[in-house]
Parts: sequence; C-alpha cells; structure tokens
Amino acid sequence: MRGVRSVFVLFTFLATVFTGCDRGVGPDTAAIAADFHLLVEDAAQILAPIYVLPNDGEVVETTLNLWIDYTLLAWAVNQDGALEELDISLIVDQEVDRLVIVRLRDQVIQLDTAITDAELQATFEEQRPGEEVRARHVLLSIPPGVAQAQQDSVRALAEDIRDRARAGEDFATLAEEYSQDPGSAIQGGDLGFFGRGMMVPPFEEAAFALPPGEISNVVQSTFGFHVILLEERRAPSFENIADEYRMQLQTERIMVAESTYLAELEDSANVRLGEDAIELVRRITAAPEDRLSRSEASSPLTIWEGGELPAEEYREFVSDQPREIRQQITVTGDQQLESMLYDLTRNRLLLAEALLVGIESTEEDEETIISDVVNQYLLIADFLGLDSLQVEEGKTLTDNVDRVVRDLMSRLVANEQDIVPLGPLALPLRAQYEQRVGEEAVERIVARVDEIRAEGDAQTILGEPPAMAPAPPSAEPPGNGEPEPEL
Repeated sequence: MRGVRSVFVLFTFLATVFTGCDRGVGPDTAAIAADFHLLVEDAAQILAPIYVLPNDGEVVETTLNLWIDYTLLAWAVNQDGALEELDISLIVDQEVDRLVIVRLRDQVIQLDTAITDAELQATFEEQRPGEEVRARHVLLSIPPGVAQAQQDSVRALAEDIRDRARAGEDFATLAEEYSQDPGSAIQGGDLGFFGRGMMVPPFEEAAFALPPGEISNVVQSTFGFHVILLEERRAPSFENIADEYRMQLQTERIMVAESTYLAELEDSANVRLGEDAIELVRRITAAPEDRLSRSEASSPLTIWEGGELPAEEYREFVSDQPREIRQQITVTGDQQLESMLYDLTRNRLLLAEALLVGIESTEEDEETIISDVVNQYLLIADFLGLDSLQVEEGKTLTDNVDRVVRDLMSRLVANEQDIVPLGPLALPLRAQYEQRVGEEAVERIVARVDEIRAEGDAQTILGEPPAMAPAPPSAEPPGNGEPEPEL
C-alpha cells in the first residue's frame, strides 16, 4: 500500500487549496480551524479593499483554506509537543520510498559518465551549444487557401529577390520594399540574434547552415517564402562553458540510462492495464465513499508479472484525499490517467526491485526524515511570522494566534507577503484538528464584498474602485511545486 500512497502524495504538491465543506457550520461562520472561527464579515473585510483581486468564488475559497492551514500551523507550532503528535506517516512513507529509489538508481545504473576532454571538445564542436546567429530575411506571405498557380507566382518573386540580392543589390533595401514581415521589414529585415529553437524549423535549419555573408535559397515555412541573409555568428568559447557543458552531457547520459532501465523493467514485468481500469478509476475517484462490490474491489487496475494494483487499494487511498485532488483526477484525460496508473505501477516495481537487491531504509533514515518534516513546519511558520507567539497581558495564546493569522491574511491578499502553500504538510494538520468551510460561506462572502465595495466602505489598499478602473485580470496564488527526483 505504501507504494501507492507515496506516489499519490505527489499530487498534493499540485494543490494549494484543500476544501472541506460542512453543513454543520453556522450561517455567519466562514470557516473553522480547531477552536478558531472566521466569520463571513471578517473574511469580506479582508478581501474588500483589494480591488485588483477578482471577487469570485475561487479567490474566496483559496483565502479561506489558506486561513485554515495557517491557523492550524500557528496553533501547532506554538504548543509544546503538538507537532510531535501529528501523524506524518504518509509524508514519511513517501520520503522513505523516494530515498530507497534514489539509492536503487545509484546502485543499478553502473554507467561511466566520465567524459574525456577530447570527447567533450569534439561534442562541443559538433553541437555548438549556445550558438546564436544574426540574420535578415525577406518574407513573402502565402494567403491560406490560394491556388497552386498563385503560390508558384509568389515563389517566383522570392527567387527573383534572391537573385537580385546575390547579384549585389542591398538586402536591407529589398527587405524594406518587399518583405511582408511587419516587425522586421522596417529594420531592413533584421531579426537580430537568435538561438536554436526560437524560429520555425525550416527557417532555423536554413539560417544555421549558412556561412556569414551568404544568402539562402528560397525557404518555405508556415509563414510563407523566405530569403535569408546570414550576417554573423556568435557562440561562447569552449573554455568558458567546458565545465557546465560536461555536467550537461553527464546529466543527459544518466537520464537516457535511467529511461532505458525503466523501460526494460516494465517490459520484463509485462505491465498492462486491467479491464475497464480507466472507467473504474473515474468512478472510484468521483465517489470514493461508495463501497465496491467484492468483484470490483479485487479488479486489477494494472497487472504485471508477480503482482497487481487492486481497485480497493486505490479506493482506500483516494478516499482520504482532498476534494480538489479528486476533482483534478476526474477531469484528467484517459491518456493522462493511463500514465498515472503506469506511474503507480512503476513505483511498486522499483520498490520491489530495491528489496530484491537488498536496498532498504533504516531506522536512522526514518528518524532523519521525521526531523526534516518537523523542521519544514517550523521553517514555514518562521517565514510567515507564525512561530514563537508571545502571550500578551490579558490575552491568551488563542487570541494571539487569531490576531496574527488575520494580519497575515491581510498582507497576503494585499501582496505584501509571499504565499507559502503547505502542500502535503497540510494533510496531517487537517487530520489532527477539526476544520471546515461553511457550505454557503463562499457565496455569502462574494456578495458581502460586493456590498462593501459598492457602498465605498472599503479603504482601498491595492487598485482603484471598480468604477474607476478596468476589470482586473484573474489572479492565482503562486504554487511551490518542487521537481520530484525520478528514476
């Protein structure tokens, strides 16, 4: 089961919002976190002054869920022993599995990535990394749907321009007169310097093949017919990028070796999808609370030599996931869902392979990971100013947490503080403490923000009132997706 859970934890890195609506929340309560309550009016007063934020349900819901996560975090880090009581086993399992897989990668891929200086020099001269060229061109467009005779006429004109340029006429003057590229024609066709991958393939191939001062044959691309003059080339010297280039080539070799290893592992295991696996995944994800029949529970989502991933195992996991994660999976295309199932299976195969060759985690590994997870909570709390809250005279810790988190939320929506999504770190907090969002809270907050802004009662912090400003663009809080190491 751990293999499935650890892979699915990766999905939580994509989610910055976790929502738990509950009918038990009173009509005036926007959200609950442990013993803390955020009222609809309080949330509206936080959002109303920020006119550049669109007043819609997505922004409100994000704000409420960040308030829940930050309130629970502040409460946990400011109570002795509270962090140690959190059940972080899901996160620890995922990190342990990742550590084991990294060790497997280092052990099984016995690839000599060393590159000799002579090999590095030869590869550099062949690939010319970082090379750029400066070119001018004349573009003659081809209107869509035109007859072949008209295309031939345009090509003939392009060939005539090429011949005149090769005969010595000034290329810039020809570009100004004939080119239909409005961006470069007024500059005599000058495109400036560009590297590989910046132009359409036929144009790029022709430009990089030319010696400086030479004029190309007529080149056809999706834009039309081009005549190209290459003016100059430039590239970093071998000495300046040798070390960086060596690391790049070594990384590429490792990636190829890892891909080959994975492909061979999957081929030897004969991994395949179970019957109706995609349909079953969608149905389970949409309603994981529904119990499966005995035959459905045992139905394999994927099958391989020596094992399978049963539907019940997937249901048990996904039932614990936030609504947003389940929604993301249900709207994913069939091909992406298939890839997800193969990723789950690959993780199981890798862990089994690691066990087979004697690679296991130790108690010390788990203790280190637990310590690292706890430190992540503390580091985030420190960055957000939620740790070491002093109890003021006549106040309680509850009062201080409430005040500090509300102040933090005001700074966040005013873009005065960077948002730090807790990602998977939010799951243990939400499992440990009661947390809910009012069923009708989002709609009520949106309506109240409209009222406050219409009445002019909000003191503008960012932007102008709607009557004085254009409609603001949609804004989403930034994510913190960190790349996961893969084998």
